[in-house]
This record gives sequence, structure tokens and C-alpha cells, in this order.
Amino acid sequence: MDHLRAMRLFLRVAELGSLTAASTDAGLARGAASAIVAELERYLGVQLLERTTRKIRLTEEGGRYLARARAILADVAELEEDIGASERRPRGRLRIQIPPGLTRLIVAPALPGFIAQYPGIELEILSRSDLPDFVGMRLDAAVVVGPLPELDLVARPLGHLPALTVAAPAYLERRGTPQVPADLSAHDCVRTISTATGNPVVWRFREDGKDVRMEMPGPLAFESPEAAVAAVRRGGGVLQIASYLVYDDIRSGQLVSVLDPFRPEGPTLQIVHPRHRHKPRRLKVFEDFLSDLNLRFRSRWNIRDTQSPGPGRLVTPSD
Repeated sequence: MDHLRAMRLFLRVAELGSLTAASTDAGLARGAASAIVAELERYLGVQLLERTTRKIRLTEEGGRYLARARAILADVAELEEDIGASERRPRGRLRIQIPPGLTRLIVAPALPGFIAQYPGIELEILSRSDLPDFVGMRLDAAVVVGPLPELDLVARPLGHLPALTVAAPAYLERRGTPQVPADLSAHDCVRTISTATGNPVVWRFREDGKDVRMEMPGPLAFESPEAAVAAVRRGGGVLQIASYLVYDDIRSGQLVSVLDPFRPEGPTLQIVHPRHRHKPRRLKVFEDFLSDLNLRFRSRWNIRDTQSPGPGRLVTPSD
């Protein structure tokens, strides 16, 4: 019996909760996959899985075997990769979830350069903002904006994602420019809805050295950040939004950044992957690529992590 092959197959059955799905993932017929798992159980002398007509679940012994099998397979993968790293360029497929706006405006334009540098890597990018489903979506990693989901994940911080408060020039001419966050009570505030909670996103500011959270009322709320930007661009009100979504509008003059002296540091940007999985070298180089991309983006826009940015710290590029 090929112990490592059987161990890997058992791990996929446990992760997917289905022998059929695991066999498809491994490129095996269901009968062949079932025979491999049954042979593993006979060799160990214990039942690892309880099979019913509707689902498969782990026995107590199966749960213990799964935990050790994950650790063993991670050690084997790391050993094989470390031994061959000096002679082999990273290769293989990566399936990554990244928020849509970040994908379209920042990541996607830079990916041809990444593939040119690492031609052996195949990338599948899923543009989604909801909580990552690593098993169901077969994800290797996900880029997350804001607090880390309460999952067993390992995170690599990529920096802070500054938020800007913006409005159209015509709207500000008609309603006036807010000078302090409290002035927003007299304005139409366009809100965004969190896909994680279903609730409007709380606005944040920095006043007198303290973080201030404000729940803003307003006539419009969108789940799509891009839709919110489109409404504000046409004079719909004031919006607080991730900076990368509005830089082009600021550069073109369609939107104006307001309340800059109170600009918050912004939520964290991080890439996460399941704790129990080995991180292959191809994922390591992709994380390095994202970290470098974030640094270049911030340098281009003169973005600094500071508690009190003040006016003039946001500078549009000359190109």
C-alpha cells in the first residue's frame, strides 16, 4: 500500500466530507478511492470513517489520525520542497480569493509581470468579498480586508488599506464642504454594506489622537463598493471608501477627498491560508509579490501609516 497516497486521499475525504468529491479531486474512480480508504482502515485495524447514505463523518480514531496525517503530510511537502528549491522554480496551480475592486484596479494589471517571472505557476483568481470558503471553493489562500475571520487561519499582514472620505465637486458646491466629522450630520452619507455582516459599514476617523467610530445615516446604501462610488460620482452625497477605489476619480477631478486631517489609518490588508495546510513555495512567492505590490502602490500615492496624516499627505502621481 502507498501510505502517503492513502493518507492524502483520506485527508481530502475528511476536508470535502464526500468520497465522491475526493475521488474526483484526486482523479480516481469512486470505487478505486473507496478501496484505498478501506485498505488503509484494514492496515490500521480501526474504522476511520462512518459512512451513511447522506454523508461521511470521522470516527474518534479518524479524527486523531486526521490531525497527525495533516502534520506528517505538511512535513513531507516542506522537506520535498526545501530539498528541491535550489534546483526547481516554483510551479503548480494557485487558487486565490481577492476582493473584486482590489483585483481589478491593483492586482490584475500586475499579474502578467508575475507570470513572466514565474512561468510555472498557474493562477486562478476568484473576485469575491465574502468570507473565504477554503474547502468548498478549493482555495489555497484569500486576501482579506479588515478583521481576520474567526477561523483556524494563518495570516500575513500586507499593510493598512487607507480609507478616504470623498464627494463630487458639484455636491460640495451645493451642500458645503465638511470641516470636521460632526459636520456630516448635515450631509447625505452614502453607505456601504458589509458582505460579512449584512450591516452598514461603520465610518472611522482620527480626532485628538483617538479613533472615532460613527454610524452614518443616509438615503443610499450599497453592497457593491463600485456602485456606491458611481452614485457619489453623480452627486449622491459623501462616501467613506477604500482608497484604491477612488484614486483615479480624485486624479481626474470627479471626486474630492475631504476631512483629510481626520483620515484614519484604515483596515488591515492580509493574505490568509488554513493553519493545517503546508504553504508551498508558489504561495510564498505570491505573498511576496502582493507585499511588494502594496509597497509600490503606497509609494506611488505617497501613503504613510500615520495616526494623524494631515492635509497634503495624499499626493496624486504625475503620470
